Amino acid sequence: MRLAGVVLILGLLQGCFGAPSIDDTMDEYTTRLSRVLDTPLVDERSPSTQPLNPTLALPSQTYPSLTELGNNVTALNINIREFYAIQDCELGRIVAERNTALGKTQLPSQRLGYEHRVLKALANCETTLQGAQDPIAATVASWRKQKQAQYQSVWANVVQTSTEMRLGLSMAASPLQASENKDANASINALNFINGLAGTSILKEVVEVQPETKRKEDGYSSNSGDSGINGDAGVADYDSRELEQQLQIIASSRLPAKLWQTQAILHNRLVELNQALAPALNDVHCENGVTSDKATILRNVFYLYFIEEIQPIASTLNSYHYQLQPLWDQWSKNTALSAPFKAHIHTHAVENFTLYSDAMKAHVVLWQDFLGRCNLSPTAP
Repeated sequence: MRLAGVVLILGLLQGCFGAPSIDDTMDEYTTRLSRVLDTPLVDERSPSTQPLNPTLALPSQTYPSLTELGNNVTALNINIREFYAIQDCELGRIVAERNTALGKTQLPSQRLGYEHRVLKALANCETTLQGAQDPIAATVASWRKQKQAQYQSVWANVVQTSTEMRLGLSMAASPLQASENKDANASINALNFINGLAGTSILKEVVEVQPETKRKEDGYSSNSGDSGINGDAGVADYDSRELEQQLQIIASSRLPAKLWQTQAILHNRLVELNQALAPALNDVHCENGVTSDKATILRNVFYLYFIEEIQPIASTLNSYHYQLQPLWDQWSKNTALSAPFKAHIHTHAVENFTLYSDAMKAHVVLWQDFLGRCNLSPTAP
């Protein structure tokens, strides 16, 4: 019983010095069980002689290269005559921006903002030229349709190739904790915000061409030179700033990568532990359902480490996983996103999550069988 008291004290002291990582907790959990059972629960043989266990890859190991992800978006082909014909539109200035040094080196998020502005300017310019019965209006309409068709590809480049998104989807700085995961909820909102930028309703609003009479009734002038479909030059700038802020939240939290790293660690550690623990627990005798000191101590270790520390992390992981699942489902069906990118998401959000869940369930079943056989309940010592 003295050992049970030591285990309890150590567990309580641990809470005074901050939350350990999931790897540290698994190390301590395995070590305590091994000492009580007086048998090694971790295979100490060299890797070449160890039995092969299925090991889940970390998200940093499966994220595709940029060459596999980027969509090539064709620029508008505007000749000199056409360029001068649209100088009275805001479109002329916006198109000229793309030919500057800064315009040619835009980040994916900046390019999305630029394309958003181009679509608005094209719609305005088309309306103006139609009102003036200028034959170039048909050419501008064809440009608008081209940019509208390309918009999803530009959005996909933000999702797949932005530095912030790559960090958020592959490079976890640390595993998940049971609580105090910085910007986690904000990250879910940020991912859904970015997903919403691809929405057809937003795209329709951007490129919708209003009749000249309707624009005048609403107080808009076709020659006002504004860049927004609603006559609000600040709309596109505000959207761009909001997008950058949301990307920074994703890079700060790195929530998906944390989830996938944590589930890989738990799976890999528990699969190995389960294999060694099953026969070791079977060797603990509880004659006629009468518990023993060893069985009680094992129950205490299970409670203090698995129930008190590991399960809360798993519960947090599961909660975030199910909140993000609708987003992953949408991305799996989006034709603008590349097959390698969708395979990365599917590997971690579907296949590896299932394997991690199975390992957790198998571990719980081991203990349920043992505690039932020894007439013990998984309660606090």
